[in-house]
Amino acid sequence: MLNKNDLEFLSSLGITKKEIDSQIDLLLGKTKIRTLKLMRPCVEGDGIISRNEVEKLNVDSGSIMSELLISRFIPASGSATRMFALDQFKEEFFAKLHLLPFYSKILDYSHKNEAELNTIIKNKDIEALKEILSSEDLINFFRQPKGLIDFHLFDGLPISPVEEFVLNSIDDITNSKIYFTVQEGLEEDVRYKINKSPFLKKFDPESLYELMIQPKSTNSLCLDGEGELLRKDNGEIYTHPSGHGALLDILNEINSDFVFINNIDNISSKTRLLRYEVSEFLYKIAQSTKKRFDLLLETFNERNYQLLEPSIAQLQNALPPQFKSKPLDKKVDLIIQMLNKPIRVCGVVRDEKASGGKPFWVHDGNSESVQIVEESQINFDDENQKNIWEKGGYFNPVEMICSTRDYMGKKFDLREFAEEGLKISVQKSVLGKECSFIELPGLWNGSMHYWHTTFVEIPLETFTPVKNFTDLFLPIHQP
Repeated sequence: MLNKNDLEFLSSLGITKKEIDSQIDLLLGKTKIRTLKLMRPCVEGDGIISRNEVEKLNVDSGSIMSELLISRFIPASGSATRMFALDQFKEEFFAKLHLLPFYSKILDYSHKNEAELNTIIKNKDIEALKEILSSEDLINFFRQPKGLIDFHLFDGLPISPVEEFVLNSIDDITNSKIYFTVQEGLEEDVRYKINKSPFLKKFDPESLYELMIQPKSTNSLCLDGEGELLRKDNGEIYTHPSGHGALLDILNEINSDFVFINNIDNISSKTRLLRYEVSEFLYKIAQSTKKRFDLLLETFNERNYQLLEPSIAQLQNALPPQFKSKPLDKKVDLIIQMLNKPIRVCGVVRDEKASGGKPFWVHDGNSESVQIVEESQINFDDENQKNIWEKGGYFNPVEMICSTRDYMGKKFDLREFAEEGLKISVQKSVLGKECSFIELPGLWNGSMHYWHTTFVEIPLETFTPVKNFTDLFLPIHQP
């Protein structure tokens, strides 16, 4: 299946022979894909802190600690292909085209290329509109990252998500650069968009952000319908980005005490103040949790066993049954291991049948924990599992904050807290062929499986994603 040149090429990308064999075994079904067992949905008082409870929490209400470095991380490397999937939408959107923030670009293209836009709109000609939106010489929306496409009109001018996130960062709760992931080869496009932004010209844009490239060493091989490796026209092996789980290594490189994570397409100027308030109380919960755990870890590491016995007794119910039979020193070892982990506080919203991860209590074969779970991680042939899934009442909008240092201030190696068994095989059209490839454990799923997790209900109004360009017609995205 692979020749010497293939192996040398993949090695040049950082993909080892061991990883190649592991990927092929998974794609051929020789390695079983792991699923999670749902125990029950997370609900208020059982896995989720409600909005009312948030107000009662005794968290530190002081100002942001100046010695702490707080960042925001935005995965922004996804293309806009699905954003312009026109065929599934009704033709009524033609009457609203003028409301799009990039309508002026459509007009410019139409004038320069003698395309009769009025006729296209009148005849509701989807194919002609596709041709305009996908034209490589001017608009090329289908191949651009979503972060570079204008989402809003701000002061009468179009603004893209990368510009808007950078603009918001100037008076954000964070106190360091905002980090974006981008695809290799698109760095200059993103830099140009930000550095030439009319909204940022009075600032020094370069000092406000940093671009991080997803390493090709995390890419996946692809198998076509005949079980053959997908190749480019020149015969070279094609490798595909392996989902947002591949960004764990990038998150690992951010040298901050706390890192917020948000999706690039979930932004609106109308929710700016609300989102600041949400970020503030998520930070306070994360900071309070870390302080509490750090104090416990410092106490347990002193190993004054006589003084520790009351604390151990309080913690016994949260530990596996076999814990009770362990000698005292082993109990202390286990508690330190249990507490000394990265922390994440995740905002969740009431589920209105959105597609994506949901918070559940799960059992992974070893222990029970709260996790963000995707449909792909569940065995829906099991009727009981299907019923539990359908009872889930909350959704993950990717509004979270992470604490990535231990109690001594040392940076965790986040890879040590991922569950590699939660990789999945995905079927999609790649290079015009139906293929299967591997997605690594999701950044906020399996990649954070062994973290401390707290779910907090946040207002549904903070969830304003743009999955298709028709979402831009919604009032929340209009001026």
